[in-house]
Amino acid sequence: MSTQPINSWWGLPQNFSDRKVERKISWLELFYDLVYVAAIGQLTHHLATHPSWAAAGYSFLLFSLIFWSWVNGSQYYDLHGNDSVRTRLFTLLQMLAVAAVAVTVNDAFEGHHQSFAICFAIIEIVITYLWWSTGIWDPAHRRFSKFYTFNYMVAFVLLIVSVFTSYTTATVLWLVVLLFNLTPALTGARTITKGLKERGEVFSASAALVERFGLFAIIVLAESILAIVSSIAEVKDKHPVAWVAFILGIIITFLLWCLYFDMTSEQEVKKGYSHLQWLIFLHFPLLASFGIVGASIKVIIQETDTGEQLSVRWIFCVALAIILFMIVCIAAIMKEEEEDRAYIKPVSRLLLFTGMLLLIVPLFGHYLNALAFLCIITVLLFVSVFVGVRSWIKYKFFGRR
Repeated sequence: MSTQPINSWWGLPQNFSDRKVERKISWLELFYDLVYVAAIGQLTHHLATHPSWAAAGYSFLLFSLIFWSWVNGSQYYDLHGNDSVRTRLFTLLQMLAVAAVAVTVNDAFEGHHQSFAICFAIIEIVITYLWWSTGIWDPAHRRFSKFYTFNYMVAFVLLIVSVFTSYTTATVLWLVVLLFNLTPALTGARTITKGLKERGEVFSASAALVERFGLFAIIVLAESILAIVSSIAEVKDKHPVAWVAFILGIIITFLLWCLYFDMTSEQEVKKGYSHLQWLIFLHFPLLASFGIVGASIKVIIQETDTGEQLSVRWIFCVALAIILFMIVCIAAIMKEEEEDRAYIKPVSRLLLFTGMLLLIVPLFGHYLNALAFLCIITVLLFVSVFVGVRSWIKYKFFGRR
């Protein structure tokens, strides 16, 4: 019996050779992104409630696992997705699994790791099947997908094993899982680039995929806004100092938005498979740090005990410095028009210097209250934005660089 009638309504993965470099983001992709709001929100909420270096490190591990699933879902849709029943069904399955992971995040923090491992194993096996199936339906792409299929299957097995181990052992196994999940693009890089060269192609990340990273950054930054709002909402006596802290928190978030999008948006990634991988890997510490900043700023605004404040300020400033360093690195892999360069070149140098200054500010934490601390951070970030806008205006309207 012919499978043609079935394929006509069920739909097959889009062939790699048919992908569109220039396309619009679909409504399904945007809806898929929303489920990650819940997962990231759970992570930032827990870190804000239990601020410490250990919690920040564990949050980074869980964030990296969750963000990896988003990267794979987004990349798969970009390469093989279409408006078919099959694509919609597997997107729904991933959304259900990610929502379940969000439900179990607090359990993982409290030492009950089994439910998180099971939920994430479901994500892992769905993603494994999707990459394996592309090799079945798109034989020309099989030589590329096999690296992903093998590593992800090993990661799935390790996740299942972690269900039956202690909390400490499970954490180690999850680190190994993350390693297996992140390395297929590296281990298969030579084969992938060679295969593309044989076809006479140079891999180029689609504009839609680059835009998706920007949208995910907004999702994480939105958690900072939510944390700031909730921190002030919990204050019964909303005196003027609390409102000033609230304003400074919003301004800091806005300045981070300015720096990230002014340095990287409206641009394409440089051609080449390696540049796409750099884009992906650099966003792991960047976006995790966005989340840590959102959680930390809530604690800083609430003026808790001195010991906790000093620790959180260090976490906050280290996360900010990582954000600035990552923005500079991401800007370096983007194509620059002359107009973009007028902003990016002076700001890149300044961001590196500002990042180093941010690592010094907590040394004076004993002499600064929360308001003074936030003022200094705001000024440091504002200077970079001001210099960039000033440089761009000089180029745009006066033809000077």
